[in-house]
Amino acid sequence: MDSSLARLPSRPLAGAEKVAAILLALDRDVAQRLLKHFDQVELRRIAKVAASLGTVPAAVMEQLIEDLIGQLSMDGADLMGTLGQAEALLMGVVPEEQVAEIMSEVLGKSNEHFWRRLSTIPETTLAEYFSKEHPQTIAAVASKVDPAVAAKFLALLPSSVRNDVMRRMLTSGPISDSALRLLEAALQDDLMGAGASSSSTGASRKVAAIVNQMDSNQIEEILQAVAETEPAIAEDLKGMLFTFEDIPSLSPRARAILLDQVPTDRLIIALRGANESLRSAILPSLSARMRRMVEAELTAGDPPPRREIIKAQRAIAETVLKLSESGVVDLRESAA
Repeated sequence: MDSSLARLPSRPLAGAEKVAAILLALDRDVAQRLLKHFDQVELRRIAKVAASLGTVPAAVMEQLIEDLIGQLSMDGADLMGTLGQAEALLMGVVPEEQVAEIMSEVLGKSNEHFWRRLSTIPETTLAEYFSKEHPQTIAAVASKVDPAVAAKFLALLPSSVRNDVMRRMLTSGPISDSALRLLEAALQDDLMGAGASSSSTGASRKVAAIVNQMDSNQIEEILQAVAETEPAIAEDLKGMLFTFEDIPSLSPRARAILLDQVPTDRLIIALRGANESLRSAILPSLSARMRRMVEAELTAGDPPPRREIIKAQRAIAETVLKLSESGVVDLRESAA
């Protein structure tokens, strides 16, 4: 018998044990913020249950979360009814005024889990499904899944649809919670059954993350399509785009910061697909010892597959964008 199974209690987890398990699974800061609202009696009860809970195998926690997600999505058209099922899990364990706060955290985790699962579906399947859907629906989904996944399935759609989707992502407002629950329920049934940003800047960043992973021809098509109706937004979007070939445009300081963040093996793979001009712009930013090592690796062995080179180059470009978004580097700073 599996030793982890032997440690399980002979009875199902009780309500208080489920609450303790959920609190332990939450981010520490979130859990501590919730616990500050408990009175001394409740804190002692939670502490006692948590201390005696023992080891709960990952599979048991996953089943607990899956059960909760299942209860919350049984009636996607009635969000209040779904919350009622979840409240029954917590009532009598925590104060009524805290039930909503805990469920807010749990719902957030559940939604993240749903979109992560959706992101594992092959892009060909997603493209085939969404080719029959309205562009607004596609835009809503593209704003929620991983940018790499969105880029892949959008690239398989007709350019006219793809361009329309991008325009809608840039100009549409946020999705209401009730509409999002309906969308999740429909996707659950259709694809897995057998918070878009409210600001134009947030939407532009999401679109930029997707567009950055498309090929140059598709990027140009999208920029032209957006510029036809929203030239200001197109210019804003263009300023957020960055590819590996744009590294020479970075200031020496930004290049040094970037290369300090990039693993050496990834940089070598990316440079194996770069021309001499691009290599000459990047290598001087390395230390003398690191430059000698990289140059030696670039001349040794057979080149890696093209897909590995593209993957490495895109990862480095994404690093630049993350550094820019966090304010560490400024893409507008001159390279001169």
